[in-house]
Amino acid sequence: MEEALRWLIYTRARGVGRVRLGHLMEAFPNADEAWRIGPGELAAIPGFGPAVAEAFLAVRRDPDARREAERDLERARVAGLRLLLLTDPAYPAQLKRIPDPPPILYQAGPWEDDHRPMVGIVGTRKPTPYGLATAERFGRELAEAGAVVVSGMARGIDAAAHKGALSAGGTSIAVLGGGADLCYPRESMGLYRAMKERGAILSEQPPGTEPRRENFPERNRIISGLSHGIVVVEAGEKSGTLITVTHALSQGREVFAVPGPVTSPMSVGPHRLIREGACLVENARQVLEELGLLAPSEGRIERSPIGLSHEEQRLLGWMGTAVWRAGDLATACGLSIPEVQATLTMLEIRGAVRRLPDGQYSRSASANEVSS
Repeated sequence: MEEALRWLIYTRARGVGRVRLGHLMEAFPNADEAWRIGPGELAAIPGFGPAVAEAFLAVRRDPDARREAERDLERARVAGLRLLLLTDPAYPAQLKRIPDPPPILYQAGPWEDDHRPMVGIVGTRKPTPYGLATAERFGRELAEAGAVVVSGMARGIDAAAHKGALSAGGTSIAVLGGGADLCYPRESMGLYRAMKERGAILSEQPPGTEPRRENFPERNRIISGLSHGIVVVEAGEKSGTLITVTHALSQGREVFAVPGPVTSPMSVGPHRLIREGACLVENARQVLEELGLLAPSEGRIERSPIGLSHEEQRLLGWMGTAVWRAGDLATACGLSIPEVQATLTMLEIRGAVRRLPDGQYSRSASANEVSS
């Protein structure tokens, strides 16, 4: 029986949540050993006792629990999702340190935790043009500095931050409130596809799980848990963004806030955080310097061939190593199809992209060499 299957069966134990399952995984990291231990050893684990031990013993014998676990494994396999177990050396190091890390994460995309700086950017789903531009700029600057940008792929500030990071050829991670195999919101399919190609989509929810309101506060602790610090760009007085801030503070993460116009309702949240002690920041350099991480001037990588316009660099950054149709690329970048088609033509003339026989486009080998 696969190691992952044993742990997935244990997630079905009645009355046992992620915290207790995490304690079991810490006490017995080997799934086979955890499967064989008796009631006395189970009851002796901190926070367990006889009732919890009996729940774990009962679920081992439950054929329905096994079928459900096998179903989740098969859905993950079909969707191309990777399972990250709390016992896995590849499990994100920052996240493992929080009080209640997800025992099991589902991941779409190639990202591996290489200990680069990770910064979360969060904010309202109803931003002003100022907020959108600021979030995209922070995402771009952080990516240019070599940091990984983390957010939740929600409409508004989250999406803008992801777009900024990807436009610079950087890495971005989205944590979802539903299954990692389901794009949410639906109109962000281009963004979802780009992050699957060059970053990661993460969720603690099993594949096939539709987004539910109650899951979003829980996923927010993962956004902050992955990150060294959280940047708040626009949030109303009662914004759900402040839930992420609460998680960040409880996890010992730094909280940064970007000031906005005093007349805007979307400035209320960041300004309140600043009054309460959050660090006021105006650019990515300040964030990284405050965290004591890589400064933007250190180790900067040029992501695009020299001599390209800003629009050409942005489009090339979006493409990554994927193959794109002009229409899909337009949706992902938020540009019109004629704009994308004209830019692709110029990139083809410059040798940065090539047009395939089926009409799709990919970066040329020379462009990839420059950006590596």
